[in-house]
Amino acid sequence: MGPEECKCPQAGYCEYFKQEMTYDPPNWQWCQNASQQERARYKVDCDKKHKRREEEKRKFLAGEYITNAQLIRDCKNLLLPQVANLDIKGIVGIPRSGMLPASMISIWLNLPLYFLDPQNNLLPMSAASKFGGVRMLKHRSSLGRLLVVDDTVYSGTAMKNFKKKLLEDAYFCSVYCRPASKFKPDFYGRELNPPHLLEWNLFNCTYIQSALLDFDGILCPNVPFDILDDEDKHRDWLANVTPFYHRIPRVPCKGIVTARFERYRSITEEWLHKHGIQYGSLTMLPDEMEEQRLKDHVEVSSSYKAKHFIESDANFFIESEVAEAVRIRKKSGKFVICPEEKDG
Repeated sequence: MGPEECKCPQAGYCEYFKQEMTYDPPNWQWCQNASQQERARYKVDCDKKHKRREEEKRKFLAGEYITNAQLIRDCKNLLLPQVANLDIKGIVGIPRSGMLPASMISIWLNLPLYFLDPQNNLLPMSAASKFGGVRMLKHRSSLGRLLVVDDTVYSGTAMKNFKKKLLEDAYFCSVYCRPASKFKPDFYGRELNPPHLLEWNLFNCTYIQSALLDFDGILCPNVPFDILDDEDKHRDWLANVTPFYHRIPRVPCKGIVTARFERYRSITEEWLHKHGIQYGSLTMLPDEMEEQRLKDHVEVSSSYKAKHFIESDANFFIESEVAEAVRIRKKSGKFVICPEEKDG
């Protein structure tokens, strides 16, 4: 029995689970009749397929999407080792994005955290904890320099202006730095070329006004597989699902293009209104395409989204599924980002 003959959930796009499956548990459920040889052979085929998919991702999904979790990892693993042994008396975050890595560094090094107010006064946001115990014995004196932290340096303008305002001597650092930046910080974690999108900024910035969004998997979790065929439970879930609060756009997005069927428009619009999500247009899959989608969910959904992406003046599309994202990119020739919830 080969993978193409197996009727149980299998690697590749699975119509039962409505998602891309992988060889490794818990996604894969072996057919009880498969032999060890068949499993070994299938693993080889599956590994080849996933290698090919990763190559497609690198080729077609240009640019990077940096998650909050990745920012913290890169700050800890790439930037922190460079600044940990400097003579630092306190950490200053450049509002707002720089406050996240600045706060983490101040915690890791047990140093006070500061910010610069509109009058250029350096004000404390925290002090070294008096409950620090042994840590306090190693706390640095106030004779060192400040460490100014930002998340990214793109052109360097923000950091350069901040340097002019800060009257004290300081080191400047960032987690990411664009190679072509005119102003380079003293330290940075790694280079980050455009195009890139940052999770902590994306849905709060004006970029979202030029974006088309997928719905399920981006604004809220995907519909559970076990209720897809129960219309009452399905509708109840659509009406009451909790949104991904970290992805609620603070400004109107260009539009939403979803593979949800048109018959769910009213309930979808009510949910969007309830959660204050503003959008230019809501494009849903026609009900008459239901049979086509059941036969090939990825191809039908991605083709439909790509068609509307091409016809739109949107600059990029935010898609939740890797397989669909790759196809939308291929068909449209335009920028597609796939966040993937791998970091939680």
